[in-house]
Amino acid sequence: MHAGSALPRRFTGRGLLLAGLAVQAVLIAGFDLRAQPIRLTPPGASQPGASQPGTEQRPDTAAPAQDSTPPIGQGQPSAGQPSAGQSGLGQSGGIQTAPLPAPQPSTELAPPNGKAPAFVSQPLSAPDPAIAGLLDDGNGGLGATMWQGTSRAQAMQALGVLPAPVAASALRDLQRRLLLTTAQAPVGSGGTPSLLGLRVEQLFRLGQIAAAEQLGTPQPPDLKDPIFRQLPFEMALLKNDLAQACSLAAAALREDASPYWQKAAVLCRYSAKDIAGGDLALSLWRDGGGGEDPAFNALAAALRGDARAKVESLGGASPLHFAMLRAAGRPLPKDTLDVAPPSLLVALAAYDKADAELRLSATERAVRYGALPAELLAEAYAAAEIPEPQRAALTAAIAGGKDKSARAAAFLYQSAKAANEPKARAELVRRAYDLAMARDLLLPTAAAYKPLLNNLVPNEASIPAAPAVIRMALAAGETGTARLWRNILMALPPERDNAGEIAAEAWPLLLIAGEDGEWRDSRYEAWLAAQNDLPVAQRHARAAQLLTLAEGAGIVVPTERWDSLLNAGAGAERKAPPVAVWRNLLRASEAKAKGETVALALALLGPNGSLDADGQSLATALGALRNVGMATEARQIALEAALLRGF
Repeated sequence: MHAGSALPRRFTGRGLLLAGLAVQAVLIAGFDLRAQPIRLTPPGASQPGASQPGTEQRPDTAAPAQDSTPPIGQGQPSAGQPSAGQSGLGQSGGIQTAPLPAPQPSTELAPPNGKAPAFVSQPLSAPDPAIAGLLDDGNGGLGATMWQGTSRAQAMQALGVLPAPVAASALRDLQRRLLLTTAQAPVGSGGTPSLLGLRVEQLFRLGQIAAAEQLGTPQPPDLKDPIFRQLPFEMALLKNDLAQACSLAAAALREDASPYWQKAAVLCRYSAKDIAGGDLALSLWRDGGGGEDPAFNALAAALRGDARAKVESLGGASPLHFAMLRAAGRPLPKDTLDVAPPSLLVALAAYDKADAELRLSATERAVRYGALPAELLAEAYAAAEIPEPQRAALTAAIAGGKDKSARAAAFLYQSAKAANEPKARAELVRRAYDLAMARDLLLPTAAAYKPLLNNLVPNEASIPAAPAVIRMALAAGETGTARLWRNILMALPPERDNAGEIAAEAWPLLLIAGEDGEWRDSRYEAWLAAQNDLPVAQRHARAAQLLTLAEGAGIVVPTERWDSLLNAGAGAERKAPPVAVWRNLLRASEAKAKGETVALALALLGPNGSLDADGQSLATALGALRNVGMATEARQIALEAALLRGF
C-alpha cells in the first residue's frame, strides 16, 4: 500500500463492503456445480437411452451449472471464444468428450461354407477420462484432434511447464481454452498423475476456479491424482465452510496420510479445540517430511492459542494458510497480496475483516489474473467511499505522481464516470492510463473503463488525451474506437497539438491490431522519426521489437527493414530462451501437433510473456502459433505485447 494512502474511516465503510459481498456472491455462485447431467457425446449428437458402441456415460452424475462470471480475460472475446456470462464453460454447461472414430464396416469375405461366424460378446471398455472437456469446436475449443502427432508423455510434459498465474489476458485465455478442450486422448498409457488430473490442477493454478471443479467433478474412479481430493477441500476453505472442509479431510486421511492431509488435520483439530489431536497431526506432518513452511508453523502455534506466536508472512500462501489465519483471528500480514495465488485473491476481495483498500487491491489483482470479471472491478471502484473534502488533495497527489494506490484508481474512475464534458472525461482517461501503466494494471483497467470509452466522442479539444484513449481502447478490445480517434488525428493539420506525431506513434498498434491494412514504409518512417528523442541503441531496439511483433501478427515486413538494423543489433545484450522448450516447440510446430504447440508456445512466453519475453522467444512462439492455425490468437498476443511495452 502506498505510504501516503491512509484511508479515512468512511472509505472503509458500507459501499466497498457491498462490492465485497458481490465478489463473495460470484465466488459462491461460481462453485455451484450441480445443475445438468454430464454429456459424454459431442454437442448435437443423439443420445439414446442405451449407450452406443464406443461410448459410456458416467452413472448418475451432474455437471456444474454455468459459471456466473464472464470469460476470463479483458476486452472482446476472440473468435470462437464464449461470450460474457459463459465463463468459457460451454453452452450446455456439461462435460463433453471427444468424438470417437466411427466404426468401419468389415472387409472380411463370407466363409466358404456360407455359415456366419459365431458372435463373440466382449465388455466395452470405459472411455479414457483424458478426453473429457468443456469446450468444443463450437465454443472456443482447439479441436478434437489437437493431440494428434503428440504422445501422452509429450502432452504431459508440455502441460506440466505451463506458467501460472498469467497476467496477459490473451495468453491466459489461450491457456484456458487449451486446458478445457474436449479432445481425443494422445497415444500412450496413462498413470498418476493423469492427463485429466494435470489439466484440473493447472486450471486451478491459473485462477479458473469454477472451471477446474467442473472438469474434475466427479472424480473418475480409476484416477488417483491427489488434486481430485484436494480441490473440493480447498474450495470449501475458500467459501469459509470449515465443517465441510474438515469432513472431506477426515475422509481423505483414512486413505492418504500424506503431509498435505496432516496439515489439514492440524487446522481441523485445533479449530475444534482438540489440542492433543492437533499436536499429534503437527508431529506427524513434521516427521513425515512435510518440509519447510515457516508460515504454517506460526499459524499452527497461533491457532493452538499461543499469544506469542507472530504471523509476519503468508509465504507459500494457500487456502489452508488463509483458513488457519481466519480461524486464529489474526490480522493479514503485509505480504498477503504479494504471495496470494489467484484463488486466494478472490477470497480476500470478499473478506469482511480486511480493510477496504486491501479488498479493493485484491479485486484488482484477481481481475488482473482472470479470477474475477472486470465488471466487478468497475463496481468496486464505483463503491469506494471517498469524502468530498479529500478529493481536491487526491487530485493533486495523482497529478504529481505521489499517489498510486487503489484508492487513487477508484477516485479517477468515479470522476471519469461523473464527467459530462468530453474534454474533461478524456483527460481523466489519460490520467487513468498513466496510473494503470505505473501499477502494471493496464489490461484490467481498460476492461473496467470499456463502457466509458465507447461513449467518449473525439474532438479537437481532446487531442492531448488521444494517445491514452487509443491505447486504452485497444487494450479493452475496442479497435473501432481506437481507429476513430486515430482517423480524427489524421484529418487535422499535423502541427495542431502534435496531431501528426500522435497519429504516427499510434500506427504500430493499429497495424498489429489489423486496423491499418498492410505494411507501409511511409508510416514506418514517420513512426521512426517520432523516436528521435531516444538514444540510438534504444531506438534501434524499439524498431526491432516492432518488426518482431508485426511479423508475429502475420504482417509481411520488407527485408530491407531488418537489414537496416543488422549493425545496430550486432553487439546488443542477448537473453536466450529456454533451449529445451524452444527446441520442442519447433518440433511440435513442424509436425502440426496443435495442442503441444500451444502449450509449449505459452511456456516459452512465460507468465508475463507479452512483457518479458525476448525477441527470439516472441518470434518463435508467435510463428509456431500461426503455423498451427492460431493466427488470430497470435495477433492478439502481439497487440498486448506492444501495448504493455509502451508502444
